[in-house]
Amino acid sequence: MVNGHVRMSCIYILLWLCTGAIGSTAQSIEDLREQLHVRYDNMQSLRATFAQVTSSSYLDDSERFSGTILLKGESYRIEMDEQIIVSDTILTWVFNRMENQVLISNYEKDETTFSLNSFLSEFDTAYDMDDYRRIGTREVVSLTPTDLLSPFQHITIWVDNGIVLRLDIVDVNDVEMQFELSDIEFNPEIPDGSFLFSVPEGAEVVDLRED
Repeated sequence: MVNGHVRMSCIYILLWLCTGAIGSTAQSIEDLREQLHVRYDNMQSLRATFAQVTSSSYLDDSERFSGTILLKGESYRIEMDEQIIVSDTILTWVFNRMENQVLISNYEKDETTFSLNSFLSEFDTAYDMDDYRRIGTREVVSLTPTDLLSPFQHITIWVDNGIVLRLDIVDVNDVEMQFELSDIEFNPEIPDGSFLFSVPEGAEVVDLRED
């Protein structure tokens, strides 16, 4: 089962990557900055497959998660082998398949975790872009937060043809998180009810909502 901090970090970090060519390869940080704005400023929703690896000196072993994500705005649906996590920005449901248990809580946006939506809207003002280099067909840029109180030390993005495919993030506690996305669909058609969760018959319900 994904622990609380790592699980919520996974949720917020997985709220923005998408695919599709948008033009020629960038030749500089400024070109890349413009390509990212062209791609992401008009993003409304996405569907993708993801893989996450989290490691630190505090963890005996690396934690690995993978699954699919569907999102629109701040609403999301993340499906993994052992868990389904759904939020409509009012409630959040966490279904543990192994325990056949559903946790229901009020939606809360944790400002200490990395929000990809926020990052994309402010990456060129809230972060200094430096250490631009190429590795194969990908452009790799390291970013440093301009806010000295940021919970993150630095972020590295891997971009291919204007598409962010990987993020390497190090927080102030030296926890390292790597995220990769594939099979990404930009602005997919989203069926009604995708961001609501129906409790399976026989599942235990733990209601954590505050009155």
